[in-house]
Amino acid sequence: MKIRDIGEFGWINRVRNRLPSYRDGVRAGIGDDAAWIKIQDSTLITCDLLIENIHFLRQVHPARLLGRKALSVNLSDLAAMSGIPLYALIAVGFPPDTGLEYADELLEGFLEVARENKVELIGGDTSASEKLIISVTALGKPAQKKPVLRSGAKPGDDLWVTGTIGDAALGFELLKKSRAGQLDLSDFHHSSLLVRHFDPAPRLPAGIKLGPIAHSMIDLSDGLLPDLGHLLEESGKDKNLRATVLLDRLPISREFSEYFGPKPLAGGECLSLMLAGGEDYELLFTAAPAAGPGILKIGQSLNLKMSKIGKMESADQAEIILLDKKGKIVPHPRARFEHFPEKESPEN
Repeated sequence: MKIRDIGEFGWINRVRNRLPSYRDGVRAGIGDDAAWIKIQDSTLITCDLLIENIHFLRQVHPARLLGRKALSVNLSDLAAMSGIPLYALIAVGFPPDTGLEYADELLEGFLEVARENKVELIGGDTSASEKLIISVTALGKPAQKKPVLRSGAKPGDDLWVTGTIGDAALGFELLKKSRAGQLDLSDFHHSSLLVRHFDPAPRLPAGIKLGPIAHSMIDLSDGLLPDLGHLLEESGKDKNLRATVLLDRLPISREFSEYFGPKPLAGGECLSLMLAGGEDYELLFTAAPAAGPGILKIGQSLNLKMSKIGKMESADQAEIILLDKKGKIVPHPRARFEHFPEKESPEN
């Protein structure tokens, strides 16, 4: 059976029948023109798009894991603001030939992450579409009195990142090579690289615990360099900051290192994936040097790597400096993906 066989309202009823009873904060959920919820004064709201062939490959991305990812990337935004998630809405554009089993599995993955993080699905929309498109909106509240913003970085702050970087971008590259016949994934043993692309983990517990410590924070969705640039831009409204990143301190996984050989940082593709590949969904944050022991303690309590990768300083202009282990400046790798790339000039 296809999604077109049951139509929009059949799908909505299918979603509604899988939901548990709402908590007291939801006065009316799915079934009305809009959800009716009781919201406290301070509320966090975020939304994200996942578009077929841009963010995922439908032929190889398992439906359940895609559903999980659709919610997780939104929860990652809340984690970056030291937020506690509460509610979500999902809108899906289905190609008419989408199988009902595929749609059900996608929904099941979404609801798995919702249950794991105590998130309630309170509404959404569905439509026919040429490609599979998923849009999710998530609502939450700050874990502390105020959320952590991108704008709080200070001169003298240390620059930190959670987990490891580059795995998801490498996993996506491997999938594309597989489709092009350049790699047989059945012979590939680093499945964790694929999982990081298929099923990222939002760092909600880390974001909550870092809330009282971090001066600024952002989640790594576009890549370390682009997202660090966003942080510098927002923190530079009344001061210019320079971020110095020490490349030999960047945290990479064993699988990432093994793929690129004994000297992974020597290759341009490796640096490009680590710094500009995107979809790490780790937390990049700044904090006072005195907070270092507390940050490491948080990492130990969560079994999550915390890496100090650089420093924030006052500067004449906002900039990011990359240094190798010998202290030499390294050029920035080119961004691997732009949503709206500049058109190339026509050849003469």
